[in-house]
Amino acid sequence: MPTLRRILLACLAGLCISATAETLPRRAFLGTQLLEVCDSLAALGKLPETGGVFVQRVVEGSTAGAMGLEAGDIIWSANGKKPASVDGFVKDIQQLSAGDPIALKAYRNGSLLFLEGQVAGFPAETSPHARVIYDQVPFEDGYARTIIHAPHTEGKHPVFFFVQGYTCVSMDNMGEHSPVRKLLEGISARGYVVVKTEKAGMGDSRSSRNCADINLFDEVGIFEASYNALSKYDFVDLDNVFVFGHSMGGVQAPLMRTDFDPRGMIVFGTVARPWFEYLVEQTRKQRLILGQDYLDNEAGHEQSIRFFYRFLIEKEKPEQLLQDPEMAEFMTRYWNWEGGGLLNGRHYTFWQQLQDTRPFTAWSKVNSYVLSLHGEGEYVAFNPYEHQLIADIVNTYNPGMATFLRVPNTDHAFLYVKDAAHSASIRNDAGYWRHNFNYSLVNLLVNWMEDHRRK
Repeated sequence: MPTLRRILLACLAGLCISATAETLPRRAFLGTQLLEVCDSLAALGKLPETGGVFVQRVVEGSTAGAMGLEAGDIIWSANGKKPASVDGFVKDIQQLSAGDPIALKAYRNGSLLFLEGQVAGFPAETSPHARVIYDQVPFEDGYARTIIHAPHTEGKHPVFFFVQGYTCVSMDNMGEHSPVRKLLEGISARGYVVVKTEKAGMGDSRSSRNCADINLFDEVGIFEASYNALSKYDFVDLDNVFVFGHSMGGVQAPLMRTDFDPRGMIVFGTVARPWFEYLVEQTRKQRLILGQDYLDNEAGHEQSIRFFYRFLIEKEKPEQLLQDPEMAEFMTRYWNWEGGGLLNGRHYTFWQQLQDTRPFTAWSKVNSYVLSLHGEGEYVAFNPYEHQLIADIVNTYNPGMATFLRVPNTDHAFLYVKDAAHSASIRNDAGYWRHNFNYSLVNLLVNWMEDHRRK
């Protein structure tokens, strides 16, 4: 744990932020459901040319509603900038914060409207089980948002510290049917402090670089700062902090350099071997689960091996790989090459650093109880050997501290499924996701944490 002198020095340096501080304003909440404007919508809206974004729905209590925007309107410009696409418009709005001025030009039945107002903040999370605290930790030239659900009852409480997967999405106010939200609410209802940490640029977080721009170790640093900040809360039992790493979070969790050891570390749906090994196996097995023909899969697999070797082992940059037509085709088809150094939504250095991390070494140094969970319905982190390996490494260097468990009928998204093929078949079925969270996972986690709490 940090000494009092270190805490005082941090406060003098401006890094000690109270639990009620609001350095970060809330992100903008325009409150519209939008569509691209095609030629037919442009003609219907009597526009001078195709452009803008079509307002399909306006959310009650939103900025758009307060400004008088209506369903059927076409937003022509926002603060003087004409949107090139829905995604571009949304990104522009995300740069605004609560209280910022906003001016819209919109067409309604062929008439041009001029609407002005102030941006409303995104609705804050609420919980029947806890009070919700919005705080922040420093990140480079800005801050990353932390969201903490603390029990209403007095005293110190154990902590469930959540480290999410690799995608660049906000953890703030997730939809009511989100499986992650259901997992965290289930833990919160059992009396635990639940901590979520926004990645760079996600939600309220503000800095000159965002999640897509930063590398693996930059991101681990955000989670480290959030974890170490737990020492300032009087409702946190520092002797009973449990870190839960989901997917990529299970790789990052043991890499965190913390001021105090967690009591336990839980990982679910993750990887222990070097990234090259995992991806080579993944491309053969996962595509078969997804229904690809055996011979087509084998041909594609050979291409995959060539790409992964050059990219991860030889450390070739995207611009080098693009000179090879085969590699360029693979990057575009399978790895979502977006330009600007981005592959699969992250900067290419993120993936190359994954290959250079040493998960075996990281797990050998973990001085906590470990629970390594493999969902038997996994088609993402499909190999139970990864999770058995984590437990074996921990127990080799810290005997008796790790447990490996298979979780039946559970997939990567914490859904109840029959098996991996079933999970793959419902991966885009929003209705299934809405109603099939596997609540038994909550009991499994709580029971294990209660068994390993320091009394």
